[in-house]
Amino acid sequence: MSKPIELLAKKPNAGHIALAVSAAVGTVAIARYFSARKVNGAERLAEALLDTDSLKEAAQKLPDASEAVLAGCATYLIRVAYRAAAGQGAATGLEDPIGNSRTLSHSYSKAIATVLTESHSPDHMLTYAVMIPDVGEVRGTRRVGSMKISGLSPARPAPDVAQISLKDDYTAQLESAFEIADYLVTGRTRLFGTAMLRDNRGNVGRVHIGFDGAVTGTITREAKVIGRFEGSLADGARFRQYDTTPVLPTTPADPTPDEML
Repeated sequence: MSKPIELLAKKPNAGHIALAVSAAVGTVAIARYFSARKVNGAERLAEALLDTDSLKEAAQKLPDASEAVLAGCATYLIRVAYRAAAGQGAATGLEDPIGNSRTLSHSYSKAIATVLTESHSPDHMLTYAVMIPDVGEVRGTRRVGSMKISGLSPARPAPDVAQISLKDDYTAQLESAFEIADYLVTGRTRLFGTAMLRDNRGNVGRVHIGFDGAVTGTITREAKVIGRFEGSLADGARFRQYDTTPVLPTTPADPTPDEML
C-alpha cells in the first residue's frame, strides 16, 4: 500500500512577506498609471490657473482690508499648486516642446491663462501669465524637480514664484517651497511645504501645509499678527481676520450735582 503524501506548508518568513507586499504595491501602481488620464504639466497648470474666484473675491475688499486681500492671493496660489500637482508622475502625458506656449480661457470669467514651457531638464520649468478682466493679472514661474526622498516619502520639489497685481495699484509677491509626494506611492495627491507672501501695503505672511494637508499660518503687519490661516487642502484654506480696530480711551463723564456735594 502506498503511503499518503504529506504536504508540508512552510510558514512565510519576513522576506516572503516583503516580496508579496512589494508585488502588490507594484500591481496597484501599474494599474493607476494605465488608468490615469494622461495630462502634461503645462495643461494641468493652465487649467488650475483659471480657478480665479479667490482673486475676484479678494479684489472686492480693496482698497480696505488689504490683509484679507493678501490672504486671498495666498489661497489662490495654494489651490493652483495643489491642482497642478494632481497625478504628478502617474498622469503625466507627453510634455510640450521647449518654447511652446499653451493658452486656455474660461468661458464664464473670461480669464485667459498662458503657460510657456521653458525647459525639461534638470527641472521642468513653466512660466505663466493670467489675465482676469476687471480684476488684475498674475505672472509667475513654476519648477518641478526630480524625485528625491523627503522624510520617509519620495517627493518632487515644486516651488513657485509669483506676482499678483489687482486694482487700486495693489501688488502681492508670493514664493513657495512646496513639494509633491509621489502619486504612485501615496495613491493620492499630497502637497506640503511653506510659502512666504508680502504686499505693497505692509502685510507679510507665512503659510505652512503639513504632509496631512492641514493649512496653518499667519499674516502680520508691523510685527503684529492680524490674522491666521486654517483649514486643509481638501476642505479649503480659510483666513480668520482679527479685529484690529484701535480701542479709544473713554473720557470720564462730568460729575453730576449730587456727586459734586
